[in-house]
Amino acid sequence: MTRPRSRPRRHRVAVGAAVVFALVACGGSRDRARGDLVDQLVEGGLPDEIAECVVEAFFDARDDDELREFFARDDLTDAEREEFARLGEACVPGT
Repeated sequence: MTRPRSRPRRHRVAVGAAVVFALVACGGSRDRARGDLVDQLVEGGLPDEIAECVVEAFFDARDDDELREFFARDDLTDAEREEFARLGEACVPGT
């Protein structure tokens, strides 16, 4: 029997990513931004392993210029919210 996908988990990933925007948008190194985003997702309710997985996949898909552009904006786009939600689901064991 398959477990239905959890919308609350998807929502937590997207909300956590939005919250970290304000904290990381000021600048900083890739490693610091990565760590801050993981911390925010964990504070938003994701387990450490899932937050690490989400952030690793998000950062691996982007170069430094793309990440600077991402963090320079005030808000997540709808596509980014959806991406974070997909990454969150993909990182949950057994889904």
